Amino acid sequence: MGVWVTAVYVVLTHSDWAQVERLSAAILRSSPEARVVIAHDSRRERFPLQAENPRIVVFEHGLASDWGSWELVEATLAAFAQARELFDPDLVVLVSGSDYPARPLAAWETDAIAADGWIGTAAPLRYSLRWGRRRGQGDDRYTRYAFRWFRPPWAAAALAAPPLWARIRNAVALRLEPVFGIRVVTRGRGLHYGFARWPAPFSEDRPCYFGSQWLAVRRHELDSLLDEDLAAGSRLRALYRRTVIPDESALVTALAWRGAPSGLPPVSCTRWDVATDAPVTWTAADLDEIVASGSPFCRKVDPVRSRALLDALDERI
Repeated sequence: MGVWVTAVYVVLTHSDWAQVERLSAAILRSSPEARVVIAHDSRRERFPLQAENPRIVVFEHGLASDWGSWELVEATLAAFAQARELFDPDLVVLVSGSDYPARPLAAWETDAIAADGWIGTAAPLRYSLRWGRRRGQGDDRYTRYAFRWFRPPWAAAALAAPPLWARIRNAVALRLEPVFGIRVVTRGRGLHYGFARWPAPFSEDRPCYFGSQWLAVRRHELDSLLDEDLAAGSRLRALYRRTVIPDESALVTALAWRGAPSGLPPVSCTRWDVATDAPVTWTAADLDEIVASGSPFCRKVDPVRSRALLDALDERI
C-alpha cells in the first residue's frame, strides 16, 4: 500500500496560459491528490484569476520577477507560503511554466518523501580572487553571491555600450577583482557593479552553493526555509537581496547548510545550450533521453515545437 502524500506543485509563470493550463492538468492527472499553485507575473499576460479546476490556484504575486532578479526568489518564497497556508503539504515541488511531467508523479512523490534529503542539486562554489591582469582560480560565479551588487540607472543601456568602453570597464574590474566586479545580466536587468563584502559571507564550513532553482522540499525543509533561513529579517535573505542571479543559489545554499540533497535525479531534466546560455527545447526525438534521466519533469518544452513530445508524455503519465 502506497504512502499518502499531499503534494503541491508551484509553477512559476509569466505567459502562455494555454500551455500552463495543459501542464497543470497533466500534473493533476498524474497525481490525483496533488494541488497546483500558479505563481504568476502578470506584466506580460493576464491569467484567469480563478481556474476551472478547484485544485488549481492562480496566485498573482505582484513582483517584477525578471530573470536573475531577487524578486524571482521572493516570488518563489511567497508562493511556497501560499502553498503551505492553503494546503498544508507534505511535499512542495518548484517547476516553471516551460516544464512538463516525464513520469508518473504519484509514484515519484512517494520516493521523494522517503528520500534521505531534499531533491535538487547543490555544488559548493570556490574561487580565489587575484589582483592584476589574470583572473583568480576556481568558479568565478562565486562573486555573484560573495559581492554586494548594485544596478545603476543606465544598466539597460549598458548592453549597447561601445566596444571600447566595455573593454575599458572590464579591464578595470579585472585588475581590481578582489574588491570590485562588473556583471552584465544579458537576459535580465543589464549592468551591475559589485563590491566585496567584508567579512566574507561564506566560509569552508558554510560555503556558497550553486544549483538548479527547480527543486522539491519536504515539510520540515519548507518550514526551515520560510520561518528561519530565508524569513523576513534573516541574514541570508538580506545577503541574497544584493546578489546577481540569486535563484541559482539562495534556496540551495540554505537547504545544503542543513543537509545534502538526496540521490534522486533532479526535479527537471534539462540540456543546456552554452552558446545561447539557455535550455534546449526538447522534441519527440529526445523522449528516450528524458525517460532515461529518471527526473519527474523535463524542461524546456514549447507548445508548438514540442507538441509530439507532449502527446507522448501524456500517454506515459
